[in-house]
Amino acid sequence: MSPGFLSLLVLAAIHLFANRAKVLGWVWHGKFLSFASGISFAYVFVDLLPALAKGEPVLKHTFEHIIPYLDRHTYLIALLGILFYYGVQVQKPLEKKRWLPLSGYLLFNFLIGVSLSDSANPEIQPITLYTIAIGMHYFVRDHVADISTNRPMLIALILILFAGYFVGYFAKIPDVVTAIGVSFAAGGIILNVLHYELPKREKGSYAPFVFGALIYTALLLYRT
Repeated sequence: MSPGFLSLLVLAAIHLFANRAKVLGWVWHGKFLSFASGISFAYVFVDLLPALAKGEPVLKHTFEHIIPYLDRHTYLIALLGILFYYGVQVQKPLEKKRWLPLSGYLLFNFLIGVSLSDSANPEIQPITLYTIAIGMHYFVRDHVADISTNRPMLIALILILFAGYFVGYFAKIPDVVTAIGVSFAAGGIILNVLHYELPKREKGSYAPFVFGALIYTALLLYRT
């Protein structure tokens, strides 16, 4: 079994069992989710955002004669990701059952599945730390969006995760698509972490958030 597929199984399991965290009061009321948010945040700023700069030459080569300025601004795509996922999150509770607003989560999972299809992909190395970061992000995102109450959506998220993996495994994904996907996903992760840390109904825990961010940053720096 390849490391990428093993990571895929771990992420699918997190979707299925994240809701079980409710049985542990200290987890559900903020501490663990804040810790997970810190890990996700560290991943974005130490690993994912630097990857945006690496994607700029690819976008430049593809779009310099088509769309002005996009070739120099992968961060613009990240901003579009933030705006898109913000639109997803501000839907009213009854609207959360609709598939269109939640299509952003399906797209995100598809991109994650594609990234895992190549275990040698330098953007997901080391794959263990990548899996931890995305897994912690899933805990936060599933909590914010209350995914566990929408069983069909939960199943769709897992299926699209596997679909992305097999599409990436059997088909060559153009580098420009990968660069755009990474940028868009970065925006989604940033927004979801901030959305949890600035909640209306629950208080985030500062110490676990900082601890998660620092310990994951140390791991990322140590690997280099």
